[in-house]
Amino acid sequence: MLQAADTALAKYFTFSGRANRAEYWWWMLFMFLIGGTMYLVDAFLVAPAFGQSVTTSTGNTPASTVANLLLFLPSLTVSVRRLHDIDKSGFWLFVVFVPLIGALLLLYWSLKGGTMGSNDYGAPSY
Repeated sequence: MLQAADTALAKYFTFSGRANRAEYWWWMLFMFLIGGTMYLVDAFLVAPAFGQSVTTSTGNTPASTVANLLLFLPSLTVSVRRLHDIDKSGFWLFVVFVPLIGALLLLYWSLKGGTMGSNDYGAPSY
């Protein structure tokens, strides 16, 4: 997982190339864990600092907001590289704007194995 996170962060601005399934899904797990951690920081440290209880906190989520802003671009780039791995253009990410079907299609593609050997987007990443 740490290697996938390191790769995604090292390729912060890199939309070219390919990301295999393992890199993509380890990155998603990393994002889930960071999101959960930042939620706990906001709920148990930030909310009480503003006089709110954990159960009534509806705002004041600076840790989550900062983490989301910092990790948005690497998430986008690893998603584009994952599409490249199955020989699809990164512009297919826009399919997510089609209600339900778009998200299901992206999920299917993210679960699908990459093309063997080189494709239009380069050699596979192992």
